Amino acid sequence: MDNDSAANSIKAAFNLGVWMRQNEPGKDVFDAGRSLKETIYLNLRQPEEGQYPKDVVEANVRYLTEIALLAFVMSGICSYDPDLKDKIPYLIEKKLVSGSFIDEPGDYDGTVAGKEDGEYYAKPKAVGMN
Repeated sequence: MDNDSAANSIKAAFNLGVWMRQNEPGKDVFDAGRSLKETIYLNLRQPEEGQYPKDVVEANVRYLTEIALLAFVMSGICSYDPDLKDKIPYLIEKKLVSGSFIDEPGDYDGTVAGKEDGEYYAKPKAVGMN
């Protein structure tokens, strides 16, 4: 993976969902989903033509939109807690990484960029595009 691109993308998507709730509180979840998807797609650093298949780009957009929608919904029904705001992206990152190793992922506790505990068997959903 490119440095911490997935970790940064997860945090950015989560923060985008919180921002949308704070700045556009009248939006329902469906309108928010459409807006978030469009914003994420436009802000995704577009690779050179053909570098990634279209379905990979779309999968990244869908995945990050789900994270942003989670934040949008959570911030509408929960009170603000800075510890939780930092913990949720970490847990999302941990799940992404734990499913990306061949050998015993277990309770992987590293960063997305690291490969210390195993070798990747597949590219994680947000690989190097953001």
